[in-house]
Amino acid sequence: MTADHIVRGDHLPVLMPLAVVQASGPDSPRALIWGLDLRDEKSRHAAQKRLRHVCQDVESVAGMYPRLTHVLVAYTHGGSLPEGSCLGSAAHAATRIHSTLERTRGRPIDVVTLDVTGWENGELLRDRVLETVATARDAAGDVALGWHDIVDTPIHAAAMRQFY
Repeated sequence: MTADHIVRGDHLPVLMPLAVVQASGPDSPRALIWGLDLRDEKSRHAAQKRLRHVCQDVESVAGMYPRLTHVLVAYTHGGSLPEGSCLGSAAHAATRIHSTLERTRGRPIDVVTLDVTGWENGELLRDRVLETVATARDAAGDVALGWHDIVDTPIHAAAMRQFY
């Protein structure tokens, strides 16, 4: 069985279990996982601005993969900011990527931004992401989550909780 995802962006230790099993062939993956390290940003505003800017890059890279059905941006601010301080910007970025990709492809695509600050269990994150990739697209839509949201719940279930 070959992996159907790729990991790009900044090196985050929590993404290592996903990077180890990522697709390596020429086929277009179904999922793009992007790591983003915001620890060096000096303020909440700077972290939010970089998050939005990098998500524009993610949008461009995602456009290169025709089979893509899931995009996940995992970011950390290393505890230098209060918990949840980037969730609003992350939600906005997820909505933008989601809208652009759906409009250009003419089909649903899930976009999840996930604050992994403080999460050390890379195996659980790997399992949650792989579970998401195996799920039918358009189950999450666009959503911003904190890692606490998915410790005991699949990503799609946590996304659905936000809609109700």
